[in-house]
Order: sequence, then structure tokens, then C-alpha cells
Amino acid sequence: MDTKIERRTKRNIVIFTALVIGLAVLGKIIEPFTLPPGSEPGTPGLGQALWIISPLFATLLLRLLGGDGWADFGLRPNFKRNGLWWLASILVFPLAVTVIVSLGVLAGGLSLDLSSLGGAPAAFVTLLVSALFKNIFEEFAWRGYLAPKVYSLKKNIWLSHALVGLVWGAWHLPFVYVFWTYLTPQLLPVFIPLLLLGTISQSIVYGEIRLATGSTLPAWIMHSIGNALGNLLILNGIIRFQAGQELLFTPGAEGVVSIILMTAVGIWLHAQRVGKAS
Repeated sequence: MDTKIERRTKRNIVIFTALVIGLAVLGKIIEPFTLPPGSEPGTPGLGQALWIISPLFATLLLRLLGGDGWADFGLRPNFKRNGLWWLASILVFPLAVTVIVSLGVLAGGLSLDLSSLGGAPAAFVTLLVSALFKNIFEEFAWRGYLAPKVYSLKKNIWLSHALVGLVWGAWHLPFVYVFWTYLTPQLLPVFIPLLLLGTISQSIVYGEIRLATGSTLPAWIMHSIGNALGNLLILNGIIRFQAGQELLFTPGAEGVVSIILMTAVGIWLHAQRVGKAS
């Protein structure tokens, strides 16, 4: 890489990171002042809106004004010779969630309530459409900007995946109490490291698919399927955690079983990508 381009890339990665985390913190600070009096806890306000748009805002700003351009944005699907990678993006979360829930039931860490399964397909479609919209703001930033910029520096691939995952995970932290309703102050010292490990493990999977396909779209689809499945199971009450077992068997990024599975999948995908390239 040209020295000038490398310096610009490193500078813009720092600017991107500072912007997304800084705007997330700012969103958390102003959130109470943007809500009507008497709002229910978790009611979204302008602070949450600022938080969710911050990654895409930083992406557009740097691509338009920071000299990055659009060549590595990854909007083409690149289906040709990438069937394995597209299949992985669609199936990883359904398979992982099946394993996590099965192990949770066998270990007594969670229970299943199948009475609401009748409406599950329609609920899943609704949640998927919502997640696809929400993840425009995430994946077209994390895998549409940050990941390709970090990978272009040609540093150790595992450290590169970890950096992307750490920034992605840190961005979540200001609003953890809103989206993880089981979280208590006592759990926070365990939850935060697990969440960061989880976003790193998932960044390996997303990143390897991004590197193999050159497209952001598989990560967008994969992230949305994962969000929709997790919300369906938890918000619809299909799975119920035993007290104290949430961090073991949740299908979210912070789950211990999820971290192990995603790390294993990521390592396997890396081996497939490297083997294909050799």
C-alpha cells in the first residue's frame, strides 16, 4: 500500500472510531431530554436515533469528504463462485441458534414454550424486515467501511478481526440496559467482556465472508437473520432462561456458547478462504 494512502487509512479509522463511539455516548447523554414526560423505560428518543445512525453517518462522511471513495464499499452481491459463502451467511445463525437452544434445554438452562409457535413465521418475517432496515445503518458501516479499511492495512488477520469487533462492541455499550433487559449492575463486569468477545467472534465470521466475497451484502443478510431469530425467541417468550443462565445460553453475541460456536465457525471459514486462495 502506498505510504500516503496508508496514513490516510489509519487516520480515517481513528476518526471513524471516535465518531461512532462519541456519538453513541452523546446519544445516551441527550436521550432523557428527548423523551416526553412519563415515558416508559426503553422508549426510543432522539438519542437512540443518533446512536443507530452514527456508524453510517461516519461512513458517508469519510467516503465523501475523507478521501476514501467508494471502491471497497461492497454493494455488488458477487454471487459467482461464492455459493458457499452466501450459504454460510444464511445458515450460520439458524444452525447456531438451534445448537445453543438445544444445549440450553438439555442442561436445564432454559425452557421452551411452544404455544406461540403458530404465529412465529409471520412474526419472524416482520422482525426480519425491521432488522434489514436497522442493519443498513450497521453493516454498511462495520463491513461496508471499517472492516475493508482495517483489512487493507494487511496486518495480522486475527488482530484485524479483533479491532473491528472491539469497535463494534464498544459502540453498543452506552445503550446496553435498553436492549438487554435482564442486565443488572451486578452482571455488568461479566457482561461487558463477554459482549466484546462475542462481537470479536462474530466479526471473524462476518469478516471472513466479507474477504471471500468482496461484498457487504452477505453480512447485512446474516446480521438481520440473527437479530430476527434472537428477538423472535426472546421477545415472543419461546425460550425462557433459568435465573443466572442468561449469559450461558442466550443466542446473543454475549452468550458463552454462542462465542465458542462463532469462533469455531470463523476459524473454519478462515481455513476455507485461505485454502481456496492457495
